[in-house]
Amino acid sequence: MSVAWSLVVGAVAVIAGVAAHALALVALGLESIVDGSASVVLVWRFEVVRRDPDRARRVERVAHWFIAVTLTVVAVYVAAQAIRALATGAEPDGVTAGIFIAIASIVVLPFLAVAKFRLARRLESAALRGDGVLTATGAGLAIAVLLGLVVDGAFGWWWSDAAAAALIAAFLGREAWYSFSH
Repeated sequence: MSVAWSLVVGAVAVIAGVAAHALALVALGLESIVDGSASVVLVWRFEVVRRDPDRARRVERVAHWFIAVTLTVVAVYVAAQAIRALATGAEPDGVTAGIFIAIASIVVLPFLAVAKFRLARRLESAALRGDGVLTATGAGLAIAVLLGLVVDGAFGWWWSDAAAAALIAAFLGREAWYSFSH
């Protein structure tokens, strides 16, 4: 369920964000795609472990590394785009789809995150814990996106979308740092 949700919502958010020039929505979509990709890697990890338990530790490290690198790439991209948007005064337009995507993510993602955290604890999997953090992060980022879009729409604060994207980039960077250090 996590893979399907993340990849579909991520793709829709990126497309809607690009169409509306909503950087925070694009960032949320990219984070969601990273989350879905990480979940795919973890499905692979658990399948390998099921077939060959001796490879479990190595595959766990590969899965954990993949998540950390992907988080870093998305954090750098989103930070660069947020800086560009703030420097040029870019603002989103036509963000109704983004608001619906953010609300749906706020509702669904906390449940998926809790399920991943519980399973990670049972399986003692740092990679699955990292994936759970990605999912929980997605819920928090959806709140930032929603606030940025609503504030821009209500008050005309063009910078709120870029500021939300910068916040998302900082959080993703922190999670990447944490992943590399553990």
